[in-house]
Amino acid sequence: MRTTWQKHIVELVETALERNGDVIDDVAAAITTAVLDGHHIYAFGAGHSLSLVNEMYRRAGGFKIVRPIWNAELLSKEDEELAGKLENEVGYYARLTDGLDWGPGDLCWVLSNSGRNALVIELAQDAKRHGVKVIALSSLTHSGAVSATPGLPKLPEIADYIFDNLGAFGDASIAIPGLADPVAPTSTIIGAALIQATWAEVAERLVARGYVPEIWGSANRGRVAAAKSSKE
Repeated sequence: MRTTWQKHIVELVETALERNGDVIDDVAAAITTAVLDGHHIYAFGAGHSLSLVNEMYRRAGGFKIVRPIWNAELLSKEDEELAGKLENEVGYYARLTDGLDWGPGDLCWVLSNSGRNALVIELAQDAKRHGVKVIALSSLTHSGAVSATPGLPKLPEIADYIFDNLGAFGDASIAIPGLADPVAPTSTIIGAALIQATWAEVAERLVARGYVPEIWGSANRGRVAAAKSSKE
């Protein structure tokens, strides 16, 4: 089964990068313009999609300009069910967006595999009310197969830019005989590939325009170098 997964995920990464090529270019251009004009880039995800916010924030090779939208409750490890409850809580978005200084010219990544949870949709709507353009990253297959939260649209319906991670309904992709549910979800791997491809393009565009962005470097490189030097 390991070789089945390897073949599947490698093909999916290549296909996703190819099919989202135009979106990568469009989003990279928009981010480049925003950065050069002094605007902000935000990132939000609920539930497991928080991992893709971390993919952009305070990690080696990431841009220091990225501003995560989260709080202690969403990051809590004490209650395993809390994050899932909060992403479906109508009105909770205000605890995250009240006081944000976002506005026209800013961009916000909104990361959600299903694109239907109340918190995700209401936060995206609030962004748009303030003139912030929304960059969605979802599975269009999954989003298209589920109902919207009552009274709300789904994320692909309101986003200004849409990345499709090409994930299967339910995200998990490999069926194992004897297991009721499939395993090996793909949204994190594909999402990270699309995100990093976009930021790499942004980096190249900014440097070509004479702007050198601040990038997070690995905090461990210096320690390794120091240890090596002391042995010599």
